[in-house]
Amino acid sequence: LVGAGVGQLRLCDGDIVSRSNLPRQTLYRTADLGGSKARLAAERLSALNPHCQLIASAEYLSPENAPRLLGGVDLILDATDNEPARRCLDAYSRAAEIPWLYASAEGWGGQLALFVPGRPSYAELFPESPPPAPDEASDGAPRSDTAQGEQPIPVLATTPALVASLAAAEALKYLLGLPTTLADSLLLVDSLGMRLQRLQL
Repeated sequence: LVGAGVGQLRLCDGDIVSRSNLPRQTLYRTADLGGSKARLAAERLSALNPHCQLIASAEYLSPENAPRLLGGVDLILDATDNEPARRCLDAYSRAAEIPWLYASAEGWGGQLALFVPGRPSYAELFPESPPPAPDEASDGAPRSDTAQGEQPIPVLATTPALVASLAAAEALKYLLGLPTTLADSLLLVDSLGMRLQRLQL
């Protein structure tokens, strides 16, 4: 997006660079470990295109700071990796009537959708499930997810770049006023089988 000439990007991330980020987040280097992701990204991207205004906020998104961080933008792009952040994006997007582009990566694949206010929303596509009942051990103590052997699904190093490229293309189409493909659709990406599938919402 910066290379394509987008005039302003707001980068919001309270996280710091860790070693596990390096294979799939190509803006960062080993010398950046422990540094602010948002600020380092702004620094690197400014070198690519000094005419793009980059605003870095080293904080996590919340319902309280969403109006300050996201207010007045043309489009919100999701680069998060957790459900609470996406639900926060969705709620703010609908309240402020700003469209947002959902993009997630997992394993060999990912999902993308463009949510436009007044049309099918993220909350409708992915309704929240009620919290599960505690799994009781023999002594009556609840067991943790780790104790049950549940582990997060790893992300292949190439998957985020693939999903991000598709998201950037859709974002540019929207910003340029071109017909968008992912409004009212969910795009399923499978790089293992080299397949794209678009589902109508």
